[in-house]
Amino acid sequence: MSAKLIRALMHIPVGLFNVFLAYVGWIYGLIFFGGFMVYEVTEDWRLKDGAYLDIYGYLIGFGVAATAIFILSLYIK
Repeated sequence: MSAKLIRALMHIPVGLFNVFLAYVGWIYGLIFFGGFMVYEVTEDWRLKDGAYLDIYGYLIGFGVAATAIFILSLYIK
């Protein structure tokens, strides 16, 4: 595996956790999302380390968790 892929995969749990927070309360999810994005943008601005990989992994985790919750909500009422 390449280092870029590993770096993106490391951030999948962050996206999963963000969906969990949004499920508990939308404001928690919004605050966490804002904090994560501000952190990544400022880190990339200072270090030029390719924070897009971190955001890419985050979005994969977010998408997977959001899809799982949507599918489960169709069957569990």
